[in-house]
Amino acid sequence: MISADQIKELREKTSAGISDVKKALEESGGDMNKAYAWLERKLGSVAVKKAGREIKAGLVEAYVHSNGRIGSLVEVGCETDFVARNPQFKEFAHDIAMHIAAMSPLYLFIETVPQNVWETEQSRIAEEIQGLDKPSHILKEIIDGKLKVYFGALSLLSQPFIKDQDKTVGDIVNEAIGKFGENIKVGKFTRFEI
Repeated sequence: MISADQIKELREKTSAGISDVKKALEESGGDMNKAYAWLERKLGSVAVKKAGREIKAGLVEAYVHSNGRIGSLVEVGCETDFVARNPQFKEFAHDIAMHIAAMSPLYLFIETVPQNVWETEQSRIAEEIQGLDKPSHILKEIIDGKLKVYFGALSLLSQPFIKDQDKTVGDIVNEAIGKFGENIKVGKFTRFEI
């Protein structure tokens, strides 16, 4: 039997809807850790359904590191002003801004890397592995893999999130979509350092 206290505790941890929390607890036999994991998976899948919805609101969030020498600005969009004014949404945007200040991404995601930059790095890697005695299709796979790793490390949504290295920033955005029940997109961002 699932207690009201369990539902309340899990709802406070995740901000998920009551019906989702109740179902997660039922599916996990009352185990809070399993229920939390179940909700994370479900809330992430909600992101796919909401991805096409229009962004009409949001906010620009700033982060300045305690030494005053590093800072960032990020644009985070959502569907409604109601969510944009939510303190938890502001905290989410602040975490993204802090991540940008700490990890210095150059691109939003891998697909936004300019073609000439991609080709330059591709040529560099091709020269680097030229001496390997491998078939051409294997060399191409090596180059593609190295490009994805290299540009993934420079792309915001592919980077491991600074507050939870087991998740990418993209995973955190998908969880926020499930949590707030709206499409959320990270837009333009910039980082400053003195």
